[in-house]
Amino acid sequence: MGKETESVCPWWMGYLLALPIRKYMQNPDKIVGAYLKPGMKAIDYGSAMGFFSLPMARAVGPKGKVYCFDLQEKMLGQLVNRAKKAGLGDIIKPRLVTNNDHAFDDLKQKADFALLFAVAHEVPDRQKLFVTLASMMKPKALLLFAEPKGHVSLEDFEESVSFAEKAGFVKRQPVQVLKGLSMLLEKK
Repeated sequence: MGKETESVCPWWMGYLLALPIRKYMQNPDKIVGAYLKPGMKAIDYGSAMGFFSLPMARAVGPKGKVYCFDLQEKMLGQLVNRAKKAGLGDIIKPRLVTNNDHAFDDLKQKADFALLFAVAHEVPDRQKLFVTLASMMKPKALLLFAEPKGHVSLEDFEESVSFAEKAGFVKRQPVQVLKGLSMLLEKK
């Protein structure tokens, strides 16, 4: 495994991350529900097996799309299986993260909302991550950014927020997420 993936959550942990019991601590409907409307295009960056992706797909409905980004094909494969079983296969759009800087050009300024939940600390170039997200989001689109306390220090979280601001986001407000540091941002 290369250096870039050494700190990445192993694919088999996706099964634990998708367990229904997690909803008691981090209910996806409560965390992202207020930001999603039918017909929206949303991004779940670091989607794993879809703990947030499937509720996001239900919220945006059949006229919406949820673009699910992960760098592990096994995670995306399980996400696709779960989406099909839930009747959400046409809404979920898996995207494998690669080193190709132009892989997501077709999404330029398309997304109304993005979720970056407990994943930025695993990305080798956080500054590039926020630039990429900003390029895919419409002006005034919201980004919910959260990191787990314990894995990420307040200083590292604030550094990520500053990268987001340099990429074209402004802070809207902190958001309460159990066991997490989080911020709602808006694209300028």
